[in-house]
Amino acid sequence: MLYCDEPYARYLEQLGLIDLWDNVDVQLFTSMRSLDVDPKAYFSLARILAVGAARIPFTSLDCDLIVWRSLAQEFDPQGIAFTHWESTWPSTWYPPLDELRTPDAYTLDPGRDWTLNAANVSLLHFGDKATRVRDAYVEEATRFIVGNPGRTHHEVGLARELLFAEQRILPVIAREHGITPTPIINAVHSPRAGEFITHDPRYGEWNNLHIVRQPTGITHLWYHKAWREDPRLHAVEYILATKLKSDHPKAADMLAAALIR
Repeated sequence: MLYCDEPYARYLEQLGLIDLWDNVDVQLFTSMRSLDVDPKAYFSLARILAVGAARIPFTSLDCDLIVWRSLAQEFDPQGIAFTHWESTWPSTWYPPLDELRTPDAYTLDPGRDWTLNAANVSLLHFGDKATRVRDAYVEEATRFIVGNPGRTHHEVGLARELLFAEQRILPVIAREHGITPTPIINAVHSPRAGEFITHDPRYGEWNNLHIVRQPTGITHLWYHKAWREDPRLHAVEYILATKLKSDHPKAADMLAAALIR
């Protein structure tokens, strides 16, 4: 299932790529237009609502994340899984709670365990046992975002309130429901340090841009995709194109034809 808006669906159709998905839903995002939300600051509210609309069990993936192997044995398919942890030690990205803006009718509950690390949800899975957590997470995150006066932070590139809603609320609500989410890569990234401060002993230090000999089986372009002059990014693009041509030649030809239209 692809959730998107009408212009993007038309674009995919013009490129001849729309049939890569079994179903396409444009109604969900159309309904968002009535919400009091700054789309530039809270762009991934669309994903949160799609998570709420999807039929469990399901897995959502960021467009800049590539999974090279089966992850079926990495987590309980009936539970919750995500990519890796993020440190919530006070920083520009995860400020103290009293620095966050909130909607007029919303109050942050100080009794909740906000000491928990955040979950990087570039990959996010909800299984059959996690329906109540999914519903509570989507409801809480949406209540926090709609009408929130917080805007894009110049250093972060998005609203810090969005990071809170999307990545801090989930582990807290899961804990309250007696479920422990599982990281695919059991490591903690520190936005403050700009690197991982703990590493998964199975894989060692994760280089998220690696493709060849990538022990985790996951490549994530993440914030690096904004660094257009980074030679590592050019290497990733070249290797991806080469691998696509060798492993899926028909798909590579279809994409090449679409791009030159």
